[in-house]
Amino acid sequence: MFQNLSVYNVHSTLAAIDANLVWLLVFGGASLVFNFIYFGAAIHNGFRDKVVSMPIGATMLFLSHDLLYLLMFDKWFHGYQHWFPMLFWVGLIITLCMECAFLHITIKFGRAEHAPQLTQSQYRNLVLAAAVGVFIAWLPLKYVLADELWLFTFGWTVWFCTPFVIPMMLRRNSSAGQSMLMWYSYIGMAVCYWTAMWPLDPFFRSPFWLGTGVLILVWASAIIYTIKRLPNLPAE
Repeated sequence: MFQNLSVYNVHSTLAAIDANLVWLLVFGGASLVFNFIYFGAAIHNGFRDKVVSMPIGATMLFLSHDLLYLLMFDKWFHGYQHWFPMLFWVGLIITLCMECAFLHITIKFGRAEHAPQLTQSQYRNLVLAAAVGVFIAWLPLKYVLADELWLFTFGWTVWFCTPFVIPMMLRRNSSAGQSMLMWYSYIGMAVCYWTAMWPLDPFFRSPFWLGTGVLILVWASAIIYTIKRLPNLPAE
């Protein structure tokens, strides 16, 4: 039986979702579209420049987050039986496929940068083992988070990739793997998601939550500034 533990009230939040149907479809849908553009641009950039475009830590967390949500099919479709988590479930099928592409890019192009002392097969096995390990570590962490509908973690994982991007570019002295389209879409995704969540519960209007949104915008702006300052050098 699913638990009703959350930083927001689960049942009133679901009622607010129903009461703000058009709002959620417009801004939530726009956020998902921006997410697809962001991920698609990252995949394109990775193959174009032959580098890891999504930081490996972010790839591992995204995979674990979305895979676990998909594996909880029974909870969303037979437990809550509410259209919102069901729709998210369908959308995450697409994002999980794109995250698998990130994993493939990491394995294909990342060895020279991450572990040049390993053979390609050793590096591949290490990356796959790390993916399994992160998923196992994510299970208890997600279990204890007071976020029953996953609305907080959807937003938090949006932030998670940003701290790794600037160090990755500075280490390469190049903006290879990144693009303006990628990060403007990222900003659009975050703004639309925070806007979509606004009417659902007081938690999503709290300084804690809004401060996270501001942090995302500041960090993404810093990434865009760094992209403009660095050359886009091809991988060696």
